[in-house]
Amino acid sequence: MDTQNTQLPIPPPPTLKSSSGRSRWLIPVAIVGALFLIPIIFIVMIGAFIGGILSGIEDGDHAKSITEATVLVVDLSGGLPEYAIDVPFSLGGAPKGPSLYETLDAIERAQKDDNIKGIYIRNGGSGMGMAKLTEVKDALLEFKKSKKFIYAFIDNGTKSQYYLATVADSILMPQEGLLEFNAFGASAPFMKGLFDKLGVTWHVEQFEEYKSAAETMSRANWSAPAKEEVRALIEQRRSMFARAVSSSRSIPTTTVMDLMDKGLYVPDSLVKYKLIDGFAREAELKERIQRRIDPTNTEQHPILRSVSINRYLQSVQDNDVTAEKGIAIVYASGAISEGVNKNPLDPSGIYSRTLIKNLRAAADDEDINAIVLRIDSPGGSAYASDEIWSVIREIRKTKPVIASMSDVAASGGYYIAMACDTIVTHPATITGSIGVIMAIPNFAGSAAKIGVTVDTVSLGSSSNFMNPLMPLTDADKAQLRTLGSGIYKRFVEKVATSRNKEFEAARLLARGRVWTGEAALAAGLADVTGGLKTAIAIAKQRIGVAKDGSVDIQFYPKSEDGLQALLAMFNIDGSEDETSSSLGLFWRLVTAKLDSQDPLARSAYSRLPIGLRQQAEYSLQLADIAAKDRVVMALPAMFPMD
Repeated sequence: MDTQNTQLPIPPPPTLKSSSGRSRWLIPVAIVGALFLIPIIFIVMIGAFIGGILSGIEDGDHAKSITEATVLVVDLSGGLPEYAIDVPFSLGGAPKGPSLYETLDAIERAQKDDNIKGIYIRNGGSGMGMAKLTEVKDALLEFKKSKKFIYAFIDNGTKSQYYLATVADSILMPQEGLLEFNAFGASAPFMKGLFDKLGVTWHVEQFEEYKSAAETMSRANWSAPAKEEVRALIEQRRSMFARAVSSSRSIPTTTVMDLMDKGLYVPDSLVKYKLIDGFAREAELKERIQRRIDPTNTEQHPILRSVSINRYLQSVQDNDVTAEKGIAIVYASGAISEGVNKNPLDPSGIYSRTLIKNLRAAADDEDINAIVLRIDSPGGSAYASDEIWSVIREIRKTKPVIASMSDVAASGGYYIAMACDTIVTHPATITGSIGVIMAIPNFAGSAAKIGVTVDTVSLGSSSNFMNPLMPLTDADKAQLRTLGSGIYKRFVEKVATSRNKEFEAARLLARGRVWTGEAALAAGLADVTGGLKTAIAIAKQRIGVAKDGSVDIQFYPKSEDGLQALLAMFNIDGSEDETSSSLGLFWRLVTAKLDSQDPLARSAYSRLPIGLRQQAEYSLQLADIAAKDRVVMALPAMFPMD
């Protein structure tokens, strides 16, 4: 070979880059994108301005300031979120809250406020968890000690709405109304038949028999252990519901259960069985309430002076009250994932880096003396849960951290709770589920159905481990089992250390089993029973504040104003987090406001039973988490009250 005449290939010229490291061709694309987005930004900001004005106008709010003879309206038709963040650029003024804390705070203040003559419950809130709903119900029962009245109105109601309405002095409905007074139950869609048709198989490793989160994908029905734990949950809820109705309406609990067996009731039957007090349209009920407040009013249609929870709290801010010590409430709501929350339109979901950032901000704040970690989570990523656990253990060395369990604090949700100094669980909290699950889909059958074959070149027996187009070998399954069992063992060891138990005693409480908060407390998995206010009271005691003393309550995550959110989206707010600089994020924000979803499909979906909707959405969340994290700590199913 003549090396003198052989020419090496000429390398291509280097790509020219700007000082920021991005290719130069991005510059014209960015310019075009900016020209396209500027009008949209302008429209959205104008919408935000108009929305801000419109948000100040609330239906039924006839008083700009709270004066005497006012009624507080408890309207939970928008749900009862743990926390509510103002959505930036909300066209039309998207409503905010009220959150659980705001609702409890408003009811407590109204009890002592001479200007508030009573409460009107307009909607009870379908699909809520039993724990949060009971916290509100208990606050209303405490309000009644002031001898002020409570009226409730139901048009087409559910058990959740009626459960909250049981605290009222009078419950009224229109004659054309309806009440779903049906028996308690739970259902979930099982998709094994669908996967069989698609040729998809699932390999599931669960630790131990009660860890049944993957059964909806790998089985046609619940296993016996899964049914056992589900039955225990719904039996507790039925008992709580029946006791509330029996106490309020002076009906034996056995009669209440018999009535629930029949299910759906029209108002005539509800009056007959003493479940409601009478008939009224909402306008007529409001007039009746106003005449009770002011019997001297001779107007034909007197107007009720009412105020919403949000407006009421705005009018009674303690601007002149100073507190020497502060408590942070850090919210951890939703399924647990790694990374950061990239969608400001949907603040739900626990993202490990986002939650850790909030925890450290509260820990570093010199004005914060204690932290209440409010958990409402079915679990999720094992790795992300452990990240959060480690940071909580670090923080509690300098400040007390109290875990307050909401509707659910199971699996990964319990994992992060056990890192705290004290665990406060509500009797109705779904907790425990101490276990690990691995659910691996395999698409070899799907490929075969469409004539796809797979060939490989392998340099070792492990080269095709977890290849989704090749069946798992016995060695693969053994390796997965070893991986999962190690994580499960460490989970149980952490429980044993946290709860001062021997390993085997902790394992017997684990096994993936779901407990009610009441049972978890009896088993030693929690320290105190109570709600959010109980956790705050414990935090006050820990930092030396009297029971009736004042503290400054700070909430995390912090709400950002619209300008801050806009700057963050374009990464010009000084943030080092690269995930906040996505133009795609801003585009999702805009398109979410200009939603073009098929209204027929949306309407059909909304008419599915709420339990099925929540379970389907939860299954999708788990699938999304499992795509990144092969080992998951998650609740088997969602259990709404309705």
